[in-house]
Amino acid sequence: MLSLSLFGTLFSRTGKSKYSKENQKAANDSLVSLKKRMDILNQKALNLSEGYPEQRSQIAQCYDTLNKIEPSASTRAGKFEQQISVAITKVSTACDKIFARESSDNLDREIALLCRTIREREHADEVQEE
Repeated sequence: MLSLSLFGTLFSRTGKSKYSKENQKAANDSLVSLKKRMDILNQKALNLSEGYPEQRSQIAQCYDTLNKIEPSASTRAGKFEQQISVAITKVSTACDKIFARESSDNLDREIALLCRTIREREHADEVQEE
């Protein structure tokens, strides 16, 4: 079984993209926005105390993975990007609670959810061919 990008498969079969230029631009803009928000979160994580080295590392890994993802106008990719946006907000809020010396109970769970959602988005357009 060969795993291919759905975009690549559609492009190679038809010679052109199935998505309009407007949809492709919106997909690109969406991903650029997510990458900017993830960069801000990564910078915020660097300010966590030395008591959180694993969490800082996990956020940095999420940042690196997200920056390798290519834009996609597919509905599936868009849904994952919405989930990533929410997950970034939740991790950021958990960091803010730590800075305010409140509970850090949710941080690990929220980071795990963010990482999983980014990995799912990374593979959102892959299809299995036999």
